[in-house]
Amino acid sequence: MTFQDLFPFKEHPPDHVLEHEVARSADVAARDTRRAAAKPEFAGNRAIHRLAFRAMRIPGFPDELRVGDARVAQTEGPLWTQVTSIRQQPGWRPTYLKSMSQVSVGLGQVLTVCQLDVRVPEDLLSAMEVWRDRALAVIASVAALLDERVAQELVLEDLLVFNTSGSEIVGVVDHVTKVRKFHAANRMLKEHRAGLEALGSSIDFEANSPFVSSSRWYLRGAQLGPVADSIVFFWIALEALSKPPHGTKLTSSERRLSDVEWVERAVAEAGVTPTDVSPTIGRLAGLRAEVVHGGVEQPALLDEGFYALEQLVRLLVRHRFGLNPFSWPLAPDNSNLRPPLRYLAEQLHNRPETRWE
Repeated sequence: MTFQDLFPFKEHPPDHVLEHEVARSADVAARDTRRAAAKPEFAGNRAIHRLAFRAMRIPGFPDELRVGDARVAQTEGPLWTQVTSIRQQPGWRPTYLKSMSQVSVGLGQVLTVCQLDVRVPEDLLSAMEVWRDRALAVIASVAALLDERVAQELVLEDLLVFNTSGSEIVGVVDHVTKVRKFHAANRMLKEHRAGLEALGSSIDFEANSPFVSSSRWYLRGAQLGPVADSIVFFWIALEALSKPPHGTKLTSSERRLSDVEWVERAVAEAGVTPTDVSPTIGRLAGLRAEVVHGGVEQPALLDEGFYALEQLVRLLVRHRFGLNPFSWPLAPDNSNLRPPLRYLAEQLHNRPETRWE
């Protein structure tokens, strides 16, 4: 069966837009006051979850490859989809600017499309994450059997929703995952600017240093947000920042140290008592093991562990670069303002607003 683009609003946006929910924010779980996601009005309806990747044509690739409940095909772009953009503005009160548009992607390119036939559950947010992981696993398996020409860059993710009879697609949902909540009132002060200016003179970015490469691992994890891959990236950064460079001659006592003990030592040197870290560093190492050795995509500690690991990497990067680790908040949703402005900022911080553009 040749692939067909079933997106119903090609160049003609609908009069009525199905409102979608935004996944949970980056608040640390212990302080999270998020409201429960609303039940979608189309719960129970049939739908098609789609992922599309920029690819290269592979001669002889099936018109439609069945992998379990997934359907994979290659086609010529463009495909149409819905894209929602959410941007946080600086200011005293967190303000999110939100816009939605129907766009075409992949013009003049070969695309590999993975489709899952699903039923919309009441918890659509969690389901979208599960469907994405499943589709990525399917595409990754095909690419491993062939090569990465199958999937070079993700360009589309959406959910096409059918009417109650299943005869016609009547709505589209796109997924804005884990929108980060920063402290909008934070601003750079003299000490912060001085720290940035010191980077160029204090660090050799051309050197083959594990401390420099750890920054790249940090950014990869931070950009992904709370997903399984980011746990692995953060732990790689922690080991690079905590252990002596490869090839260093170790003492007998150093050779007996576990990875967790190396990280605990580095955290203590940076000014934080390891026993104050929550979850514990040992538990965070166990979270990494769940992902790497257990193949778990959604471990129970994923969100809380992500934010804890992220702060630990920031702490050690700043310390290794000779900067004050605490000059800018380790948690981006914490305030760096001084009283009494801090009190005002905290009050407004807890009353965010969203504006449609």
